Amino acid sequence: MGLSGNHHPFRPTGPLLALALVAVLVALAWLGMEHVFGVLEWLEIQVEAHFWPALAAYFVAFVALILTTLPVGTLFCLAGGYFFGLGLGASTALLAGTLGGTLTYLLVGALGGRWVRERLSHGRLEPWLKLLERDATWYLILLRVIPITPFFVVNAAAGLTRIRPLHFILASAIGLAPTTIIYAAVGRGLEAVAEAREMAGPKLLLEPGIGLPLLALAVLLLVAWFLHHRLHRQAAADPDG
Repeated sequence: MGLSGNHHPFRPTGPLLALALVAVLVALAWLGMEHVFGVLEWLEIQVEAHFWPALAAYFVAFVALILTTLPVGTLFCLAGGYFFGLGLGASTALLAGTLGGTLTYLLVGALGGRWVRERLSHGRLEPWLKLLERDATWYLILLRVIPITPFFVVNAAAGLTRIRPLHFILASAIGLAPTTIIYAAVGRGLEAVAEAREMAGPKLLLEPGIGLPLLALAVLLLVAWFLHHRLHRQAAADPDG
């Protein structure tokens, strides 16, 4: 079973979730939901008052929730940019995402074996296992960039291949960097939405701090769509690969 067919449709949940959050905040600003922004401002004050403990708690929580298989990556990257800024927020999120993914990969690899592989290879991991077995490093990077499969699934599938830990770490960091930076930039833009409520409306999207991250997110969606369909064509051309 390859990637072609109806079993693995294009579901870019991360970018769509980020766009949805921006739309919700802009709508709330336009509707004058001041109590919502009051909560966000209170959280910002708490983070500023306890900056480094807050950053440490953010990092630990991100890694721990990745290990629970919860799909929290997009939300945490957005929160990192919102509360800690683009540079520090993105770098911390990237480090946490890479560490959480590596721990999952190592745990699955340690607990793997033939029985686990046989069990998982007949389920949702089967197409990803086949891809990673062709060229683990390249497809690991590609599946990080293309937001079409859960983060945990890619990590678990990699744990059942022969990719080396160092290659996994480097490929994960390279593949996660573009989306992490874009999501953190969108999160930083959400802060601009909260700070510029008097400009609420379509003109708010023309602000560089808001419009440029959204443009990057739209480009990410287009690139993901293109790479996804190219991957499907390759799988269709070589269904047994």
